[in-house]
Amino acid sequence: MIYVFCGNEINIIKDKINSLIKKLDIKNIIKLDYDDIDIEDILNELNYIDLFNEKKAIIVNNWTFKNLKEKEEKQLLKYIDNMNDNALVLKCKDDILDNRKHIIKVLKEKCVVEEIKTMDYKALHEYVTKIFKDNKINATYKQVQKILNLTDNNVDITLNEVNKLLLYLNGKNELTEEVIDKVVSINNEKEMFRLSDAVMERNTGSMFDSYKIILSSGVDSIVIMDFLSKQFRTLFQVKNLINKMSVEEISRKLGVNLYVVKRMSEYSNNFKNDEIIDILYKLSDMDIDVKINSLDKNKLLEMFFLTI
Repeated sequence: MIYVFCGNEINIIKDKINSLIKKLDIKNIIKLDYDDIDIEDILNELNYIDLFNEKKAIIVNNWTFKNLKEKEEKQLLKYIDNMNDNALVLKCKDDILDNRKHIIKVLKEKCVVEEIKTMDYKALHEYVTKIFKDNKINATYKQVQKILNLTDNNVDITLNEVNKLLLYLNGKNELTEEVIDKVVSINNEKEMFRLSDAVMERNTGSMFDSYKIILSSGVDSIVIMDFLSKQFRTLFQVKNLINKMSVEEISRKLGVNLYVVKRMSEYSNNFKNDEIIDILYKLSDMDIDVKINSLDKNKLLEMFFLTI
């Protein structure tokens, strides 16, 4: 069977693919990139039967129907008429699917095609509600609303917190206010992103305000260093792609949420490439100074804020 997932909500698509693989109970997962391989090689791999005749799932990143050649389309159509038990998952980077195309019509008729649109509050609420329902957990409308409020309706943070709740409940079927307060309210992603914004804006006062809040909740300074390193790596990538691609294309290429890419594009002119590289070196050196040279991690991070 062929499964097509199209859209910009990277983590939603990732979640759906993980759920699909779990449902199909496939252990042999092969990941390919359409930028590096053609449809013939993909189909050959799909049709190849290994020694143990084990079912496999082939996940193809950066798939597009826009550049699909006539020969490739014919090969794909031929396979659709003779599909085997293996799963072909196409992570499509096209913004929308052209329903006028014959291949799209056939896929929608004989395969599974899901277009994932950017989620607003209502859609995210419904999606989270369904996650709890699928896991046989009773969650009220107000409880889901509370989770979304605590996560600022950010899709990435919300899904992360929901997964934490599922792990915490561990088979229990009743979500309570106490559990939400215990698990979600101690989450620091919101404040971490506020800290990141303050650093990107070079707002020293806001940096220290967020830093104190994060430290007071028990987060180690090493975790903050790692988080900031990740943010600056993303900033560097976005800065060097923003004049070549749309934010949607960058989001798909990097596997980063569209909201994050948009924020980084706004900050891209605040730092030169050399500055970003220098900051990444500083953060790396700080990590070494803490782990190898046993220097005070809090003082190092505070000095970093003052020199940013």
